[in-house]
Amino acid sequence: MKKTILLASVASMMLVSCSTLKNNSSTASSSTSASTSSAATATTSDAVQMGKNAGAALDYLTAQYKSAGKLDMTNMMNIASMLNLVGAAQQVYQNKSDSNYRKAFISGMVSNSLNVTDNNAESITDKLQSLAENTNADKLQEAIQKGQATATEVENVTSSVTNIINMFKK
Repeated sequence: MKKTILLASVASMMLVSCSTLKNNSSTASSSTSASTSSAATATTSDAVQMGKNAGAALDYLTAQYKSAGKLDMTNMMNIASMLNLVGAAQQVYQNKSDSNYRKAFISGMVSNSLNVTDNNAESITDKLQSLAENTNADKLQEAIQKGQATATEVENVTSSVTNIINMFKK
């Protein structure tokens, strides 16, 4: 029980840290024109990190999926990886009109994944944007904190992530 609470706390902190990065990016982007260059650099570096987070989460979830034949949503590490992936997806969705952010995100994702390649990265990023658009992260986090791993939000995320995993070469 303590382990479950600890892992849920870690997952919650990961989602909060993704929100913090978003707020830092927004703050940096609204800086004066004298610091536009540094704001762009901060946003790009955030995008690369979010891409790396997404790549790592996808690799972990892919390994779990291949091992079990499904994504076990009673496994707290799977849930934590899902939250990490949703947080990264939200960032790429919120910056969807910024082509530099998208390029940096894709670069980070490809560099930190065995499964995401230059050939499938655009499609995966599109699917992540769709995932973010169709996921209520607050409800997802609330369901996880309450231990309701079968909540609709979790099932929707699991389905979306499974579709992404199926894009990878076998």
